[in-house]
Amino acid sequence: MILNALVYAIIGVMAFANPGGFAKTIDFALLAPSAMPEFLATFGGLMLMIAAATVLALVLRRHRATAFLLLTMAYAGFGGGRLVGMLAHSGFDWRNGVFLATEVLLVLWGTACYLQERDRRRAVN
Repeated sequence: MILNALVYAIIGVMAFANPGGFAKTIDFALLAPSAMPEFLATFGGLMLMIAAATVLALVLRRHRATAFLLLTMAYAGFGGGRLVGMLAHSGFDWRNGVFLATEVLLVLWGTACYLQERDRRRAVN
């Protein structure tokens, strides 16, 4: 979970520190002035709050299963949105394929961690 928190925090900080440069790094075109607030909301604010929620779950152990579920849902959302975008708009390319494969693996990992933590809590209670 620490690695997840770091990844989300780094993405959020990079988006706020240099939005134009970060957008180019991920091949994201900001075609209209209204695109920048949306970009910062998603890649800045949302990523930082997912990182914060993950850190809170590390500190507050009783919420760890919820944190795993949150991460799993976040990765499922990213992967689902990416898949729809690839199928409906851009087609498959190597970069999106790697991201999608990573998101699928992280959904499986998060699900396994959630189930393990849930079962551990049930055994304690």
